[in-house]
Amino acid sequence: MTTRPQSDLRRSEPIRLPAEREWLNPSSELSNLRETQPLSRFRFPDGRVGWLVTNQELARAVLRDSRFTRLGAQSLPPEAFSGQIYYAIHQDPEFPDALRALVDRYRSDGRLADAFRDPGVLRAARECPLNSLPFFLKEAPEHTRFRRILAGYFTVRRVEEHRARIERIVADCLDAMQRLGPPLDLVETFALAVPTLVACEIFGVPTSDRDLFMQFTVRSTNPNATIEDILKVQDEFRTFISQIFARKRAQPATDLFGELVHNGELTDEELVATSVTLLQAAHSAIARTLAFSVFTLLRDRDRWNALRTQSGSIAHMVEELLRHTIAIQLVVRMPLEDVELGGTVIKAFETVGISFSAANRDPQVFAEPDRIDLARPEAAKQLTFGYGIHQCIGQHLARLELRVALTDLADRFPALDFAVPIEDITWTSDRDIYAPQRLPVSW
Repeated sequence: MTTRPQSDLRRSEPIRLPAEREWLNPSSELSNLRETQPLSRFRFPDGRVGWLVTNQELARAVLRDSRFTRLGAQSLPPEAFSGQIYYAIHQDPEFPDALRALVDRYRSDGRLADAFRDPGVLRAARECPLNSLPFFLKEAPEHTRFRRILAGYFTVRRVEEHRARIERIVADCLDAMQRLGPPLDLVETFALAVPTLVACEIFGVPTSDRDLFMQFTVRSTNPNATIEDILKVQDEFRTFISQIFARKRAQPATDLFGELVHNGELTDEELVATSVTLLQAAHSAIARTLAFSVFTLLRDRDRWNALRTQSGSIAHMVEELLRHTIAIQLVVRMPLEDVELGGTVIKAFETVGISFSAANRDPQVFAEPDRIDLARPEAAKQLTFGYGIHQCIGQHLARLELRVALTDLADRFPALDFAVPIEDITWTSDRDIYAPQRLPVSW
């Protein structure tokens, strides 16, 4: 195959992201792009034209470059990101009134996401405090300050202290599965239940509020939600979190939220924005990976048996599953100035999408990348947790949950298998997410 000269890229016809995957594998079109043109002109699902990155070298270059921002390049669909930025600029008295009015006009036109691709709005958002903005959308030095405050709660040592409670929660969920009996939906009864209960217990969401938390997270990740739906549920979620913090001020607690309240390093607005982000990430991302991992293992009994007998390192197994089962199809960034990337100049405010699923199959990094090798020594080079300053702060917690949940599931239910033909398993595949929606199993 011949690589197109970089100087010709801007004149090339934009490609579209392939809509279909080939079971566990990304479309072969992405593999061809990675080998022939790892930086390509790309038409996003909403019609805008930008760029697509499909190999690890360029992916890492974008993710570590501070000139690229997340603010105007929300992952698709963009409604949840837009809602968070919209709320933050309306809480910030320093945000220019004229630009706030412009954002409101975008909202009234049903095009709120487009407001945060406007250069003037983006520059103002970078220059204003936006204290209500979730820390993962902030850039240095504010992002650095938040990571410094939070990092101590998510070190390997600190996360390992939660092992016993994670093991208890997993055992309780397995007991519940045993009582229900087969067949059942593993997504609802296990893949969603485990990270939800772990997040609530570690962060300090009262038992009486856990069902309400589940409702909020399901509504906030609904792919059919309108921007008005998203704004409404985000407002309700913030109220919910604020009430939890009010109770922790009255009754000090040793959970994560309790410690954040009493260490005094974050304002009330920052506490709420940070906590909403942590809760949602610790719930939905781990649930998708856990469900996808079980599907992957059950498709090959040798894999399932290797997990069940732990004939290899569970750490290596989980890293390989993370590499193969990444649910996020596209991560998006935008440069605030012209940036040279792979021999081509990306102009300021152009959108750059990174296919993590393609980058995780880069043959320059992984030998025989389309083969699942649960003993793969280089599996930890996967980009599933991101890279650079925005790398997932909770990755050690996610790894521990996956290791405990998978090994204990295989130990309790060695005969676990699909309860329906695999062609009948339903998937979430709404533009940027690919994971089992329901996973009927029996034993």
